[in-house]
Amino acid sequence: MTIDPTYFAVAILSSATIFTSAWWLDARTHSRLVKVDITDRELQTHRILILTSGLMEFSLVLMYWLDIEILPLFIAALVTRTAHEFIDELRYHTDRCTFYETILHLIMWISVISKTCFLFIWGFFSHYRGIETLHPAFYVWGGIIVLLMGLISMKEWFQGKS
Repeated sequence: MTIDPTYFAVAILSSATIFTSAWWLDARTHSRLVKVDITDRELQTHRILILTSGLMEFSLVLMYWLDIEILPLFIAALVTRTAHEFIDELRYHTDRCTFYETILHLIMWISVISKTCFLFIWGFFSHYRGIETLHPAFYVWGGIIVLLMGLISMKEWFQGKS
């Protein structure tokens, strides 16, 4: 069974766009809270999330060339990132977050997990078959998302006292 690469591209980029938009709104909330209510420990957890997410995304890119060989790295990064997401949500956000922030987190995690699943399915099972046939607009869209995610990551990384 072959699935049109356009389906995967649209699903991945749509999920990534939703995630990046919600993350940007969440980061704006953090920049207001950092002076009041975000501890160095929470910022450390956010940094671990950024690092493990980057490692997981890197392993997904490597699935273009490798599958079984990179699977342990992908699983390790996914489990570590997910564990720290739970730590962040349960330890730091449950009591503090407004309904708005909770909805942002809900949107973020559903969209990022969807994006990760689409990337994994396409990468692991077919090495992104058909990616080179996509219209250049998909590459531009992806580049913009990667750039925005990088900028938000940098903003999140360098905020706070440490």
